[in-house]
Amino acid sequence: MSEKKSLFSRWLRGVGQFKENIKSQFARVWSQEKTGEKDWEALEEMLIQADIGPGFSMEIVEGFRKLKETAGQQEDWRDWLYKVLLAELRDNVNTLFPVAQNNALKAILLVGINGVGKTTVAGKLAYRAREEGETVSLVAGDTFRAAAVEQLEVWAQRSGSHFFRGSHGADPGAVIFDGIDGSLKKGDTLVIIDTAGRSHVNKNLLGELEKIGKIVCRQIPRQNVNTLLVIDAMAGQNAFLQAEAIGRVVPLDGVVLTKWDSQARGGIVFRIRKELGLAIKYVGVGENIDDLISFDSDQFVRALVFEETVS
Repeated sequence: MSEKKSLFSRWLRGVGQFKENIKSQFARVWSQEKTGEKDWEALEEMLIQADIGPGFSMEIVEGFRKLKETAGQQEDWRDWLYKVLLAELRDNVNTLFPVAQNNALKAILLVGINGVGKTTVAGKLAYRAREEGETVSLVAGDTFRAAAVEQLEVWAQRSGSHFFRGSHGADPGAVIFDGIDGSLKKGDTLVIIDTAGRSHVNKNLLGELEKIGKIVCRQIPRQNVNTLLVIDAMAGQNAFLQAEAIGRVVPLDGVVLTKWDSQARGGIVFRIRKELGLAIKYVGVGENIDDLISFDSDQFVRALVFEETVS
């Protein structure tokens, strides 16, 4: 099995239950001669529990009901569902910096609450960028957690990146300013900034993040800055509260979903696109340095709906 296929298989294992529920429940309802309200309610509940969200779940069920009433049994419900789900993700752009200025430093600012894996994502993004020929600096903007700084330094060593840190408890904005300045002097093409986890209900911490965002955009052209929200794929409704609060203080350019290998419910990707309008850039499928993969909309929907094997 190729390395890419192996990663994809691990990605699918993370949504195995969601995939099986779609196959079994849609097929059951489709094959029934008479379908009662309880059957439709059960189908909608399955979709809601998979984090698709109540609005889109209702749309899917209503559309499926009309399809069943008007289409013949020779029709394939999977073709219909594939088109419906892909339509929500078709405009998802998983690349970074679509309008970046050439020959200017680019920056990735990673934001999110505590425990979602921002530091690990920073290291894996640095590795990916180095593999693609970028010269990279990692900046430790989490100045209050010594463990986070040390972890990021290890990632810098593993990925072959430059590393910038400040003293413990230093002002994060000042450390990030100095890190970007140092990266510019070294002639890097990309700087990746790790920030402290912050509660989405703490106004002071959100204010600090707003300040950091302004500092970054004063040193680097806005089109060369991508702010990525890192979300635990199991977060459910809480992910939307995080995105709404953090998105009010810094403009968000996309999402990284971590811990996908921990039986994520899967439907969250549709809800992020539909309700937040944010692009899903990457998903984390493990702990290794190369276990961060670009989100492929078509591949994902095909695997959910059709008979894709997972080994």
